[in-house]
Amino acid sequence: MVKLSTAALALGTFSGAAAASSWSARGLESEISFSISKAKAGKGKGKASFSTSKAKAGKGKGKACKASTSRFSTVYTMTNQPNNEIVIFKRNEVTGKLTFIDTVETGGVGHQFKVLNEQGELASPVDDPLASTGSVIVAGDGRQSCLLAVNAGSNTVSSFKIGSAPDQLTKVSVEATRGLNPTSITEKEGLVYVLNAGGVGSIVGFNLIGCTCKLIPLEQGPIDLTRPGYNGTAPYLISETPAQIGFTPKNEILVTIKQNKGGPPDFDNDTGSLNLYEVYPENGTIGHLIQTDLKSLNRTQDGDLPFSFTFDSSDNVLLVEPALAGSFQNGVVSVIENVSGDPVTISSEATTEASASCWIQYNPTSSCVYITNNVEGTISSFFQDDQGELFFVSNSSSALNAPTDMIQSLEYKFLYALSTGHTDGSGQPSIYVYEMTFDCGLKFVQRIEDGLESETEREDTAGVVNGYVGIALYTSH
Repeated sequence: MVKLSTAALALGTFSGAAAASSWSARGLESEISFSISKAKAGKGKGKASFSTSKAKAGKGKGKACKASTSRFSTVYTMTNQPNNEIVIFKRNEVTGKLTFIDTVETGGVGHQFKVLNEQGELASPVDDPLASTGSVIVAGDGRQSCLLAVNAGSNTVSSFKIGSAPDQLTKVSVEATRGLNPTSITEKEGLVYVLNAGGVGSIVGFNLIGCTCKLIPLEQGPIDLTRPGYNGTAPYLISETPAQIGFTPKNEILVTIKQNKGGPPDFDNDTGSLNLYEVYPENGTIGHLIQTDLKSLNRTQDGDLPFSFTFDSSDNVLLVEPALAGSFQNGVVSVIENVSGDPVTISSEATTEASASCWIQYNPTSSCVYITNNVEGTISSFFQDDQGELFFVSNSSSALNAPTDMIQSLEYKFLYALSTGHTDGSGQPSIYVYEMTFDCGLKFVQRIEDGLESETEREDTAGVVNGYVGIALYTSH
Protein backbone atom coordinates (compact mmCIF):
# COMPACT_ATOMS: atom_id res chain seq x y z
CA MET A 1 0.00 0.00 0.00
CA VAL A 2 1.27 3.45 -0.91
CA LYS A 3 0.12 6.61 0.89
CA LEU A 4 0.68 10.04 -0.61
CA SER A 5 0.10 13.35 1.09
CA THR A 6 -2.30 16.05 0.00
CA ALA A 7 0.62 18.25 -1.02
CA ALA A 8 1.75 15.66 -3.54
CA LEU A 9 -1.64 15.59 -5.21
CA ALA A 10 -3.56 18.82 -4.92
CA LEU A 11 -2.87 21.19 -7.78
CA GLY A 12 -5.00 23.96 -6.33
CA THR A 13 -7.94 24.43 -3.97
CA PHE A 14 -10.54 27.12 -3.54
CA SER A 15 -12.97 28.23 -0.86
CA GLY A 16 -16.73 27.94 -1.19
CA ALA A 17 -17.02 31.75 -1.20
CA ALA A 18 -14.41 32.12 -3.93
CA ALA A 19 -16.13 29.45 -5.96
CA ALA A 20 -19.50 31.16 -5.67
CA SER A 21 -17.93 34.45 -6.67
CA SER A 22 -16.21 33.00 -9.74
CA TRP A 23 -19.37 31.16 -10.82
CA SER A 24 -21.50 34.30 -10.41
CA ALA A 25 -19.02 36.17 -12.60
CA ARG A 26 -19.72 33.61 -15.32
CA GLY A 27 -23.41 34.53 -15.27
CA LEU A 28 -24.75 31.67 -13.13
CA GLU A 29 -27.75 32.21 -10.88
CA SER A 30 -26.85 29.45 -8.43
CA GLU A 31 -24.36 29.47 -5.61
CA ILE A 32 -23.18 26.27 -4.06
CA SER A 33 -21.89 25.69 -0.56
CA PHE A 34 -20.52 22.52 0.96
CA SER A 35 -20.93 21.34 4.52
CA ILE A 36 -19.73 18.38 6.52
CA SER A 37 -21.98 16.09 8.49
CA LYS A 38 -20.75 13.15 10.51
CA ALA A 39 -22.66 9.92 10.83
CA LYS A 40 -21.84 6.50 12.17
CA ALA A 41 -20.87 4.03 9.49
CA GLY A 42 -19.53 0.53 9.82
CA LYS A 43 -17.26 0.64 12.88
CA GLY A 44 -18.23 4.09 14.01
CA LYS A 45 -16.24 6.05 11.45
CA GLY A 46 -17.71 9.27 10.19
CA LYS A 47 -18.90 9.88 6.66
CA ALA A 48 -18.29 13.20 4.99
CA SER A 49 -21.43 14.43 3.29
CA PHE A 50 -21.55 16.86 0.40
CA SER A 51 -24.61 19.07 0.70
CA THR A 52 -25.39 21.80 -1.78
CA SER A 53 -27.65 24.78 -1.21
CA LYS A 54 -28.80 26.55 -4.34
CA ALA A 55 -30.13 30.09 -4.28
CA LYS A 56 -30.40 32.91 -6.74
CA ALA A 57 -27.15 34.84 -6.62
CA GLY A 58 -27.43 38.21 -4.92
CA LYS A 59 -30.98 37.69 -3.63
CA GLY A 60 -30.63 34.60 -1.48
CA LYS A 61 -34.03 33.25 -2.45
CA GLY A 62 -34.41 29.53 -2.96
CA LYS A 63 -35.13 28.34 -6.45
CA ALA A 64 -37.15 25.12 -6.55
CA CYS A 65 -36.70 22.60 -9.35
CA LYS A 66 -39.75 21.89 -11.46
CA ALA A 67 -40.77 18.29 -10.87
CA SER A 68 -42.04 15.96 -13.58
CA THR A 69 -45.81 15.83 -13.72
CA SER A 70 -45.94 12.28 -15.07
CA ARG A 71 -44.19 9.13 -13.93
CA PHE A 72 -42.07 7.30 -16.49
CA SER A 73 -38.82 5.36 -16.79
CA THR A 74 -36.15 5.33 -19.48
CA VAL A 75 -32.98 3.44 -20.39
CA TYR A 76 -30.06 5.02 -22.26
CA THR A 77 -27.03 3.76 -24.15
CA MET A 78 -24.48 5.48 -26.39
CA THR A 79 -23.38 4.91 -30.02
CA ASN A 80 -19.76 5.99 -29.35
CA GLN A 81 -19.49 6.83 -33.05
CA PRO A 82 -17.66 9.87 -34.51
CA ASN A 83 -20.99 11.72 -34.25
CA ASN A 84 -21.70 10.42 -30.77
CA GLU A 85 -25.37 9.97 -29.81
CA ILE A 86 -27.48 8.91 -26.84
CA VAL A 87 -30.07 6.24 -27.66
CA ILE A 88 -33.32 6.56 -25.67
CA PHE A 89 -35.67 3.71 -24.73
CA LYS A 90 -38.94 3.96 -22.83
CA ARG A 91 -39.20 1.37 -20.07
CA ASN A 92 -42.37 -0.38 -18.95
CA GLU A 93 -42.01 -0.53 -15.17
CA VAL A 94 -44.41 -3.48 -14.84
CA THR A 95 -43.02 -5.80 -17.54
CA GLY A 96 -39.51 -4.37 -17.77
CA LYS A 97 -39.72 -4.23 -21.57
CA LEU A 98 -38.12 -1.45 -23.63
CA THR A 99 -39.38 0.55 -26.61
CA PHE A 100 -37.02 2.60 -28.78
CA ILE A 101 -37.83 6.33 -28.70
CA ASP A 102 -35.14 8.49 -30.30
CA THR A 103 -31.46 9.50 -30.47
CA VAL A 104 -29.88 12.76 -29.31
CA GLU A 105 -26.41 14.02 -30.26
CA THR A 106 -23.90 14.46 -27.43
CA GLY A 107 -21.94 17.20 -29.19
CA GLY A 108 -18.80 15.07 -29.01
CA VAL A 109 -16.85 12.25 -30.65
CA GLY A 110 -16.64 8.57 -29.73
CA HIS A 111 -13.48 6.47 -29.57
CA GLN A 112 -11.98 3.01 -29.19
CA PHE A 113 -8.77 1.84 -27.58
CA LYS A 114 -6.72 -0.94 -29.19
CA VAL A 115 -6.06 -4.57 -28.32
CA LEU A 116 -3.27 -6.98 -29.24
CA ASN A 117 -4.64 -10.00 -31.10
CA GLU A 118 -3.19 -13.51 -31.05
CA GLN A 119 -0.68 -12.53 -33.75
CA GLY A 120 0.54 -9.60 -31.65
CA GLU A 121 -1.04 -7.10 -34.02
CA LEU A 122 -3.14 -4.08 -33.06
CA ALA A 123 -6.85 -4.67 -33.54
CA SER A 124 -10.05 -2.75 -32.89
CA PRO A 125 -12.08 -4.07 -29.92
CA VAL A 126 -15.58 -3.31 -31.17
CA ASP A 127 -16.91 -5.68 -28.48
CA ASP A 128 -15.31 -3.56 -25.72
CA PRO A 129 -14.17 -0.23 -27.21
CA LEU A 130 -13.59 1.83 -24.04
CA ALA A 131 -12.86 -1.05 -21.62
CA SER A 132 -14.62 0.81 -18.85
CA THR A 133 -17.70 1.03 -16.65
CA GLY A 134 -19.94 4.07 -16.27
CA SER A 135 -19.47 5.90 -19.57
CA VAL A 136 -23.15 6.93 -19.34
CA ILE A 137 -24.84 7.62 -15.98
CA VAL A 138 -27.96 9.22 -14.52
CA ALA A 139 -27.27 11.44 -11.51
CA GLY A 140 -28.66 10.57 -8.11
CA ASP A 141 -28.33 6.83 -8.75
CA GLY A 142 -31.00 7.06 -11.43
CA ARG A 143 -33.35 9.39 -9.56
CA GLN A 144 -32.19 12.85 -10.63
CA SER A 145 -33.17 14.17 -14.06
CA CYS A 146 -29.59 14.73 -15.29
CA LEU A 147 -27.82 12.41 -17.74
CA LEU A 148 -24.03 12.49 -18.12
CA ALA A 149 -21.98 10.92 -20.95
CA VAL A 150 -18.33 10.85 -22.01
CA ASN A 151 -17.03 11.71 -25.47
CA ALA A 152 -13.79 9.75 -25.42
CA GLY A 153 -12.66 10.89 -28.88
CA SER A 154 -13.04 14.63 -28.25
CA ASN A 155 -11.97 14.63 -24.58
CA THR A 156 -15.26 16.08 -23.32
CA VAL A 157 -18.20 15.20 -21.09
CA SER A 158 -21.81 16.09 -21.95
CA SER A 159 -24.72 16.76 -19.63
CA PHE A 160 -28.41 16.54 -20.50
CA LYS A 161 -31.65 17.54 -18.83
CA ILE A 162 -34.27 14.79 -18.75
CA GLY A 163 -37.69 16.36 -19.33
CA SER A 164 -41.20 15.43 -18.27
CA ALA A 165 -41.65 12.68 -20.90
CA PRO A 166 -39.48 9.82 -22.20
CA ASP A 167 -38.69 11.59 -25.49
CA GLN A 168 -37.50 14.79 -23.80
CA LEU A 169 -33.71 14.90 -23.47
CA THR A 170 -31.99 18.26 -23.91
CA LYS A 171 -28.23 18.78 -24.16
CA VAL A 172 -27.06 21.38 -21.62
CA SER A 173 -23.24 21.29 -21.34
CA VAL A 174 -20.24 19.97 -23.23
CA GLU A 175 -17.17 20.49 -21.04
CA ALA A 176 -13.51 19.62 -21.62
CA THR A 177 -12.16 16.96 -19.26
CA ARG A 178 -8.66 18.43 -19.46
CA GLY A 179 -7.18 14.99 -20.18
CA LEU A 180 -7.14 12.22 -22.78
CA ASN A 181 -10.01 9.84 -23.55
CA PRO A 182 -12.59 10.15 -20.74
CA THR A 183 -14.26 6.77 -20.18
CA SER A 184 -16.02 6.70 -16.79
CA ILE A 185 -18.14 9.10 -14.69
CA THR A 186 -19.33 9.15 -11.10
CA GLU A 187 -21.68 11.57 -9.30
CA LYS A 188 -22.81 12.08 -5.74
CA GLU A 189 -24.90 14.93 -4.33
CA GLY A 190 -23.99 17.28 -7.17
CA LEU A 191 -20.27 16.51 -7.26
CA VAL A 192 -19.09 14.87 -10.50
CA TYR A 193 -15.74 13.25 -11.25
CA VAL A 194 -14.60 12.00 -14.65
CA LEU A 195 -11.84 9.46 -15.34
CA ASN A 196 -9.51 10.20 -18.26
CA ALA A 197 -8.04 6.85 -19.36
CA GLY A 198 -5.55 7.93 -22.03
CA GLY A 199 -1.87 8.29 -21.20
CA VAL A 200 -1.02 8.02 -17.53
CA GLY A 201 -4.67 8.91 -16.84
CA SER A 202 -6.23 11.56 -14.63
CA ILE A 203 -9.38 12.48 -12.74
CA VAL A 204 -11.15 15.83 -12.94
CA GLY A 205 -14.07 17.31 -11.01
CA PHE A 206 -17.22 19.31 -11.79
CA ASN A 207 -20.21 20.66 -9.93
CA LEU A 208 -23.58 19.65 -11.34
CA ILE A 209 -26.35 22.23 -10.98
CA GLY A 210 -29.35 20.08 -10.10
CA CYS A 211 -32.20 22.05 -11.64
CA THR A 212 -30.48 22.80 -14.95
CA CYS A 213 -27.99 19.90 -15.21
CA LYS A 214 -25.24 22.36 -16.10
CA LEU A 215 -21.66 21.23 -15.42
CA ILE A 216 -19.26 23.69 -13.80
CA PRO A 217 -15.55 22.69 -13.70
CA LEU A 218 -13.87 22.74 -10.30
CA GLU A 219 -10.94 25.11 -10.12
CA GLN A 220 -8.63 22.33 -8.99
CA GLY A 221 -6.77 21.04 -12.02
CA PRO A 222 -6.82 17.42 -13.17
CA ILE A 223 -5.07 14.97 -10.82
CA ASP A 224 -2.73 12.62 -12.67
CA LEU A 225 -3.10 8.99 -11.65
CA THR A 226 -0.25 7.47 -9.66
CA ARG A 227 1.02 4.53 -11.75
CA PRO A 228 4.44 3.25 -10.59
CA GLY A 229 6.75 2.47 -13.52
CA TYR A 230 4.36 3.81 -16.16
CA ASN A 231 5.88 3.67 -19.65
CA GLY A 232 2.84 3.47 -21.91
CA THR A 233 2.65 5.17 -25.28
CA ALA A 234 -0.16 5.64 -27.80
CA PRO A 235 -2.06 3.75 -29.04
CA TYR A 236 -3.27 2.80 -25.58
CA LEU A 237 -4.38 -0.80 -25.02
CA ILE A 238 -7.55 -1.93 -23.29
CA SER A 239 -5.49 -4.28 -21.09
CA GLU A 240 -3.69 -1.38 -19.36
CA THR A 241 -6.08 1.57 -19.13
CA PRO A 242 -7.94 2.65 -15.98
CA ALA A 243 -11.43 1.13 -15.98
CA GLN A 244 -13.78 2.82 -13.49
CA ILE A 245 -14.20 5.76 -11.17
CA GLY A 246 -16.77 5.73 -8.38
CA PHE A 247 -17.71 7.18 -5.02
CA THR A 248 -17.41 4.87 -2.03
CA PRO A 249 -20.10 4.78 0.69
CA LYS A 250 -17.72 6.96 2.76
CA ASN A 251 -17.59 9.56 -0.04
CA GLU A 252 -14.06 8.81 -1.16
CA ILE A 253 -13.15 8.35 -4.83
CA LEU A 254 -12.07 4.88 -5.97
CA VAL A 255 -10.32 4.23 -9.30
CA THR A 256 -9.34 0.85 -10.76
CA ILE A 257 -6.20 0.63 -12.92
CA LYS A 258 -5.76 -2.61 -14.87
CA GLN A 259 -1.96 -2.50 -15.25
CA ASN A 260 0.14 0.33 -13.89
CA LYS A 261 3.16 0.19 -16.20
CA GLY A 262 1.16 0.39 -19.41
CA GLY A 263 2.07 -1.06 -22.78
CA PRO A 264 1.52 -4.72 -23.79
CA PRO A 265 0.17 -7.10 -21.13
CA ASP A 266 2.83 -8.33 -18.68
CA PHE A 267 1.05 -10.37 -16.03
CA ASP A 268 4.26 -11.68 -14.46
CA ASN A 269 5.89 -8.32 -13.82
CA ASP A 270 3.05 -5.81 -13.80
CA THR A 271 -0.02 -5.44 -11.62
CA GLY A 272 -3.15 -3.38 -11.31
CA SER A 273 -4.13 -1.26 -8.34
CA LEU A 274 -6.97 0.35 -6.44
CA ASN A 275 -6.41 4.10 -6.07
CA LEU A 276 -8.48 5.60 -3.26
CA TYR A 277 -8.65 9.39 -2.94
CA GLU A 278 -9.87 11.53 -0.08
CA VAL A 279 -12.42 14.18 -1.11
CA TYR A 280 -12.64 17.41 0.87
CA PRO A 281 -16.35 18.01 1.63
CA GLU A 282 -15.93 21.78 1.99
CA ASN A 283 -15.07 22.25 -1.68
CA GLY A 284 -15.12 18.85 -3.39
CA THR A 285 -11.41 18.81 -4.21
CA ILE A 286 -9.12 15.77 -4.13
CA GLY A 287 -6.47 15.14 -1.50
CA HIS A 288 -4.83 12.16 0.20
CA LEU A 289 -4.23 8.97 -1.86
CA ILE A 290 -4.09 5.37 -0.67
CA GLN A 291 -2.91 3.01 -3.42
CA THR A 292 -3.29 -0.75 -3.03
CA ASP A 293 -1.24 -3.02 -5.30
CA LEU A 294 -3.32 -6.16 -5.86
CA LYS A 295 -0.21 -8.38 -5.89
CA SER A 296 0.47 -7.27 -2.31
CA LEU A 297 -2.73 -8.82 -1.00
CA ASN A 298 -3.06 -12.33 0.40
CA ARG A 299 -5.13 -14.02 -2.29
CA THR A 300 -6.54 -17.46 -2.94
CA GLN A 301 -7.06 -16.62 -6.64
CA ASP A 302 -4.24 -15.23 -8.79
CA GLY A 303 -6.03 -12.22 -10.25
CA ASP A 304 -4.50 -8.78 -10.50
CA LEU A 305 -6.32 -7.03 -13.34
CA PRO A 306 -8.99 -4.90 -11.61
CA PHE A 307 -11.87 -3.80 -13.83
CA SER A 308 -15.23 -2.80 -12.38
CA PHE A 309 -16.57 -2.64 -8.85
CA THR A 310 -19.65 -2.02 -6.76
CA PHE A 311 -20.44 -2.26 -3.03
CA ASP A 312 -22.31 -4.83 -0.98
CA SER A 313 -24.72 -4.19 1.89
CA SER A 314 -21.80 -3.97 4.34
CA ASP A 315 -20.05 -1.31 2.22
CA ASN A 316 -17.33 -3.75 1.14
CA VAL A 317 -15.94 -3.50 -2.39
CA LEU A 318 -17.09 -6.18 -4.83
CA LEU A 319 -14.34 -6.23 -7.47
CA VAL A 320 -14.33 -8.18 -10.73
CA GLU A 321 -11.18 -8.99 -12.71
CA PRO A 322 -11.34 -10.32 -16.29
CA ALA A 323 -8.93 -13.23 -15.93
CA LEU A 324 -6.48 -15.09 -13.76
CA ALA A 325 -3.05 -13.53 -14.07
CA GLY A 326 -1.30 -14.73 -17.19
CA SER A 327 -4.11 -16.93 -18.48
CA PHE A 328 -7.41 -15.44 -19.72
CA GLN A 329 -9.21 -18.59 -18.56
CA ASN A 330 -11.45 -17.54 -15.67
CA GLY A 331 -12.44 -14.21 -14.22
CA VAL A 332 -12.31 -13.49 -10.49
CA VAL A 333 -14.74 -11.71 -8.15
CA SER A 334 -13.51 -10.60 -4.73
CA VAL A 335 -14.89 -9.08 -1.54
CA ILE A 336 -12.45 -6.41 -0.35
CA GLU A 337 -12.84 -5.11 3.19
CA ASN A 338 -11.47 -1.90 4.65
CA VAL A 339 -10.34 -0.45 1.30
CA SER A 340 -9.57 2.86 3.03
CA GLY A 341 -7.71 1.26 5.94
CA ASP A 342 -4.50 -0.56 6.72
CA PRO A 343 -4.41 -3.41 6.04
CA VAL A 344 -6.75 -3.83 3.09
CA THR A 345 -8.03 -7.42 3.16
CA ILE A 346 -9.81 -9.82 0.83
CA SER A 347 -12.39 -11.84 2.75
CA SER A 348 -13.80 -13.93 -0.11
CA GLU A 349 -12.88 -14.82 -3.70
CA ALA A 350 -14.46 -16.94 -6.40
CA THR A 351 -13.99 -17.60 -10.10
CA THR A 352 -16.68 -16.75 -12.64
CA GLU A 353 -16.11 -19.98 -14.58
CA ALA A 354 -15.76 -17.79 -17.68
CA SER A 355 -13.29 -15.31 -19.19
CA ALA A 356 -13.33 -11.57 -19.89
CA SER A 357 -15.49 -11.05 -16.78
CA CYS A 358 -15.63 -7.28 -16.58
CA TRP A 359 -18.94 -5.75 -15.41
CA ILE A 360 -20.69 -6.28 -12.08
CA GLN A 361 -24.02 -5.53 -10.37
CA TYR A 362 -25.12 -6.26 -6.80
CA ASN A 363 -28.76 -6.73 -5.83
CA PRO A 364 -29.19 -5.81 -2.13
CA THR A 365 -32.68 -7.30 -1.88
CA SER A 366 -31.45 -10.82 -2.69
CA SER A 367 -27.69 -10.58 -1.96
CA CYS A 368 -27.07 -11.72 -5.52
CA VAL A 369 -24.08 -10.65 -7.65
CA TYR A 370 -24.22 -10.62 -11.46
CA ILE A 371 -21.19 -10.44 -13.78
CA THR A 372 -21.11 -10.28 -17.58
CA ASN A 373 -18.54 -12.44 -19.39
CA ASN A 374 -17.64 -10.83 -22.71
CA VAL A 375 -16.05 -13.84 -24.44
CA GLU A 376 -18.51 -16.60 -23.51
CA GLY A 377 -21.53 -14.33 -23.81
CA THR A 378 -22.86 -15.32 -20.38
CA ILE A 379 -23.86 -13.76 -17.08
CA SER A 380 -22.38 -15.36 -13.96
CA SER A 381 -24.42 -15.18 -10.78
CA PHE A 382 -23.28 -15.53 -7.17
CA PHE A 383 -24.94 -15.54 -3.77
CA GLN A 384 -23.32 -13.64 -0.88
CA ASP A 385 -24.13 -15.01 2.56
CA ASP A 386 -24.43 -13.08 5.84
CA GLN A 387 -20.69 -13.48 6.48
CA GLY A 388 -19.89 -11.93 3.10
CA GLU A 389 -18.71 -15.14 1.44
CA LEU A 390 -19.45 -15.58 -2.27
CA PHE A 391 -20.94 -18.77 -3.71
CA PHE A 392 -21.09 -19.44 -7.43
CA VAL A 393 -24.65 -20.16 -8.63
CA SER A 394 -24.65 -20.41 -12.43
CA ASN A 395 -23.58 -19.11 -15.82
CA SER A 396 -26.87 -18.40 -17.53
CA SER A 397 -28.14 -16.53 -20.57
CA SER A 398 -25.61 -18.08 -22.93
CA ALA A 399 -26.51 -16.18 -26.10
CA LEU A 400 -25.76 -12.58 -25.20
CA ASN A 401 -23.02 -12.17 -27.84
CA ALA A 402 -20.28 -10.02 -26.26
CA PRO A 403 -22.17 -8.48 -23.30
CA THR A 404 -20.65 -5.46 -21.61
CA ASP A 405 -22.16 -3.02 -19.12
CA MET A 406 -25.32 -3.66 -17.06
CA ILE A 407 -27.83 -1.65 -15.02
CA GLN A 408 -30.62 -2.63 -12.62
CA SER A 409 -34.02 -1.06 -12.22
CA LEU A 410 -34.39 1.04 -9.08
CA GLU A 411 -36.71 -1.49 -7.44
CA TYR A 412 -34.11 -4.24 -8.14
CA LYS A 413 -36.51 -6.32 -10.21
CA PHE A 414 -35.05 -6.10 -13.73
CA LEU A 415 -31.53 -6.33 -15.14
CA TYR A 416 -30.53 -4.69 -18.44
CA ALA A 417 -27.38 -5.90 -20.25
CA LEU A 418 -25.86 -4.23 -23.29
CA SER A 419 -24.59 -6.60 -25.99
CA THR A 420 -22.29 -5.26 -28.71
CA GLY A 421 -23.18 -8.14 -31.05
CA HIS A 422 -19.66 -8.28 -32.44
CA THR A 423 -18.55 -11.87 -31.98
CA ASP A 424 -21.22 -14.00 -33.69
CA GLY A 425 -20.83 -12.46 -37.14
CA SER A 426 -24.12 -10.58 -37.03
CA GLY A 427 -22.66 -7.28 -35.88
CA GLN A 428 -26.05 -6.44 -34.38
CA PRO A 429 -26.05 -4.75 -30.95
CA SER A 430 -28.97 -5.32 -28.60
CA ILE A 431 -30.13 -4.88 -25.03
CA TYR A 432 -31.17 -7.97 -23.09
CA VAL A 433 -33.80 -7.65 -20.37
CA TYR A 434 -34.06 -10.12 -17.49
CA GLU A 435 -36.16 -10.45 -14.37
CA MET A 436 -33.95 -11.22 -11.39
CA THR A 437 -35.13 -14.01 -9.09
CA PHE A 438 -34.37 -14.45 -5.40
CA ASP A 439 -32.33 -17.62 -6.08
CA CYS A 440 -29.93 -15.46 -8.15
CA GLY A 441 -31.39 -16.70 -11.40
CA LEU A 442 -32.39 -14.68 -14.46
CA LYS A 443 -35.69 -14.99 -16.30
CA PHE A 444 -35.51 -13.81 -19.91
CA VAL A 445 -37.91 -10.97 -20.72
CA GLN A 446 -36.79 -9.31 -23.98
CA ARG A 447 -34.04 -8.75 -26.51
CA ILE A 448 -34.37 -5.41 -28.33
CA GLU A 449 -32.41 -4.32 -31.41
CA ASP A 450 -34.58 -1.34 -32.42
CA GLY A 451 -32.63 1.91 -32.52
CA LEU A 452 -29.24 0.15 -32.43
CA GLU A 453 -27.48 0.26 -35.80
CA SER A 454 -25.63 -2.81 -37.04
CA GLU A 455 -21.92 -2.68 -37.77
CA THR A 456 -22.68 -2.61 -41.50
CA GLU A 457 -24.96 0.40 -41.08
CA ARG A 458 -22.38 2.25 -39.01
CA GLU A 459 -19.62 1.46 -41.48
CA ASP A 460 -21.74 2.75 -44.36
CA THR A 461 -22.64 5.95 -42.48
CA ALA A 462 -19.38 6.92 -40.78
CA GLY A 463 -16.71 4.66 -42.28
CA VAL A 464 -15.82 3.37 -38.81
CA VAL A 465 -17.33 1.06 -36.18
CA ASN A 466 -16.39 2.03 -32.63
CA GLY A 467 -18.90 -0.10 -30.71
CA TYR A 468 -21.79 0.85 -28.42
CA VAL A 469 -20.90 1.63 -24.79
CA GLY A 470 -22.59 2.29 -21.46
CA ILE A 471 -26.09 1.82 -20.13
CA ALA A 472 -28.05 3.96 -17.67
CA LEU A 473 -31.58 4.02 -16.24
CA TYR A 474 -33.86 6.80 -15.00
CA THR A 475 -37.18 6.72 -13.17
CA SER A 476 -39.11 9.92 -12.51
CA HIS A 477 -40.57 10.64 -9.07
